[in-house]
Parts: sequence; C-alpha cells; structure tokens
Amino acid sequence: MTAAICRLPAQALLLPRLRAVSCTIWPVTATPTNVDAGPDSPVELGVTFRSDVNGYIAGIRFYKSAANTGTHVGNLWSSSGALLATATFTSETTSGWQQVNFSEPVAITANTGYVASYHSTGGHYSADWDYFSLPE
Repeated sequence: MTAAICRLPAQALLLPRLRAVSCTIWPVTATPTNVDAGPDSPVELGVTFRSDVNGYIAGIRFYKSAANTGTHVGNLWSSSGALLATATFTSETTSGWQQVNFSEPVAITANTGYVASYHSTGGHYSADWDYFSLPE
C-alpha cells in the first residue's frame, strides 16, 4: 500500500494552519470480492501504508461479513512493530465497513511505513486476492 485516496488542495500548502482533511485507503463504496474468508479462529490482519505528507491517523476501518463475529480490535503499528494506538470496535453493524477512532489521533511522518491492522477473535475476514498486483 503506498497511497491513500486524498489530495491536499494546492492553496492549503500556503495556509499557516490547515483544516482537517479526511483521507482513506479505500472509499466507503468499495466492496471486497471475497466478503467472507478465513478460519474460525482468531486472526490479526493488516496493511502496510505510508503517507506523502505529515499528518494524523484518527482510527481504523475494516470490512466485515456477517460470519465475522466476536470482538474486534483496531491497531496502528510502527514499521518496527511498536504499537502506537489501539481501540476496540463497538456498535458494529452485522456487515459492511466498521470504524473505530483512537482515543487521540496519532501523529505520522511523511514517507514512513506504518501498519494498520485489526484483530478478530472469531476469525473470518474479507479480501481481494492479489489486489495490489493489479494495474491501476
């Protein structure tokens, strides 16, 4: 993962204080090809990403199938494996995108690798096999 769906307007770079800009790796309209995969046992799944600019990570999202039950915990990690933030998902819907915000946004540095992950106590996950090997 190398980029999110977000571009700062050119004029924002001239302002002394920027308004918050919401960025995401996948839009809320995205739906995985394989909505339910994986074992019936606990699993931690993540994606490596980096940002082109300094910023903050407010939370984590994942796509859930109806079979993906149990407790879900979102985590943000440094590329060296240090846990930077964690939060338990609450008020989940039966399926679709789930989101949790951290108690405080986490500052990130441009061109630095991070891992966004979630832990599922009941197993199951949604996926697109070879998604990042496909041409854009």
